[in-house]
Amino acid sequence: MPVLLYLEYLNLNMSIISITGTPGTGKTKIAKLLAEKLGYNLIDLNKLAEEKNLYNGYDEKRGCKIVDIDRTAREIDKMGDNLVLESHYAHDMPADFVVILRTKPKELRDRLRNKGWRKEKVEENVLAEIMEIIKTEALESGKRVLEVDTTGKKPEQAVQDIIKSLNLKQ
Repeated sequence: MPVLLYLEYLNLNMSIISITGTPGTGKTKIAKLLAEKLGYNLIDLNKLAEEKNLYNGYDEKRGCKIVDIDRTAREIDKMGDNLVLESHYAHDMPADFVVILRTKPKELRDRLRNKGWRKEKVEENVLAEIMEIIKTEALESGKRVLEVDTTGKKPEQAVQDIIKSLNLKQ
């Protein structure tokens, strides 16, 4: 069993669940399915940041905007309960529980290549997965954390794993 909390036998009444992980691990599909099964509202944090212009800079090297985590968290605080948050930085948001999606490096590399990503961007994200960057950040937050391996799984199976492990009612 990993160092993470094992909660199969706990009956948690959660109101905000963060789905996080390295790009390519299945966050978007899994978060959408989980929100539908639980009857929760899905919040795509990247769309929220775009809609409300929640940025504090631009990363020239990566060619992307830098999300203002504090302002985004304040927006989440205003939204109430029964939310599924989705993004590679969802673990930085207010949440009752964080689900980290993981994928073995070979499969992750294939998934990112199939999305047409540049080699440098693929390798940067595969390295982040190998080094467990998001897992480390999530554990340091002090929130309750569950790790789910999506390697070789359909999103529906990963969602069932999450529901079973967190003992959630559908």
